[in-house]
Amino acid sequence: MPSKGKLPQELIDQAIDHLWNDRDSLSTCSRVCHAWLPSARTHLFRDQRLTGAKHCARFEALLEGNPDIAPYVRKLTISEPMSTAYAQNWVNRVPALVGKLRRLTTLEFVGLHYVSLQHTSPETLSTLSRLTALVLADVYFDSFVDVHALLSAACNIRDLCFYRVCWAAPSSSTYGSLPVKAPPPLRRLVIDSWASSAMLQEWLLPSARRLDVRTLMVRWRERDSIDVLNGLLKACGTATQNLYIELPTTMEGACSGTPFTVPGRRYSHIHAETQVLPSLFYNTNLRSLEIDGLVVPGCVPWTSAWLAHLRAPTLEKLSVTLLVLDSASISSFDWTTLDSVLSQPSFKGTTLHLNINLALHTNNDPRTVREAVTGHLPGIAQRGKLSIHCFG
Repeated sequence: MPSKGKLPQELIDQAIDHLWNDRDSLSTCSRVCHAWLPSARTHLFRDQRLTGAKHCARFEALLEGNPDIAPYVRKLTISEPMSTAYAQNWVNRVPALVGKLRRLTTLEFVGLHYVSLQHTSPETLSTLSRLTALVLADVYFDSFVDVHALLSAACNIRDLCFYRVCWAAPSSSTYGSLPVKAPPPLRRLVIDSWASSAMLQEWLLPSARRLDVRTLMVRWRERDSIDVLNGLLKACGTATQNLYIELPTTMEGACSGTPFTVPGRRYSHIHAETQVLPSLFYNTNLRSLEIDGLVVPGCVPWTSAWLAHLRAPTLEKLSVTLLVLDSASISSFDWTTLDSVLSQPSFKGTTLHLNINLALHTNNDPRTVREAVTGHLPGIAQRGKLSIHCFG
């Protein structure tokens, strides 16, 4: 039994936990007594954001004077406008700073110009190996060599977000000199980038025969690099359970009737040249699949290929988001393939969620569109596994 007037430490810790986002109260708690200090510091220093050279210098001074604070820092965000000249002087101190944060797991770079890493020692760069999550969002590098060095150093990350990352165009000889290392133990991969194919080709895929990525989110922008996307999907294979994919709404070229190529199939759709189409052939353990970016009417021959290669009996939810420009063209979508695939016995437990966004058009009536789509999907509707939401 606790002594009179003294609460058990676990109750004090729980009370302080409720103040996790109240920095003023947490600061007060940290000064009450030594017993309250660890719980207060857990929330005060767990998530740190440095937004410039001055913030970085103050934080380094804080760690220098109070080294016992470092173990409480679990997430560090580095951010500064790209136009700020100081970014070229202080951002490269981050690897050394990470070395002082022994329990840091997540590092984020947001909206900055990351200058060359060529003067960063291998020993300092190796401190990034303790990270388990890395986020690069709106980051500009001088060279892809720096991107490769950063990603290779963070060799133990399980969660990677690569969003709008760009760099100066390197020469092909530069790529050839990059070392090939074992792929990180990724479990979640988010790719939303204007230069995603280069990152995959030169960093991840060369050494990755198989990836254990459970959740994959891809917004693909490069129409001419679908083969690289297929390489990623093949490498992930049966490990992937949750997949979100957004592809370009149209393929290059005009409707010509020239066949498209998909492994094992031919499609007589639009393009002047034979082109590889995306395939889910190797992703047989999907539980949820979200397809976004479709426009009706639109030249999207890969939609049929995408659905035709769907062979995941564990699939619980298929979500398709479409933009309908004119309800009169709703029949141009390949509803037949969608209905025939999901009507197979192996997909009896799969629910189809259709999110239909209607453009501003006098002919676009949500009720009419909903009835038309239901009529095009008799097999799925009969099983009671169809959900349609119209917006507009």
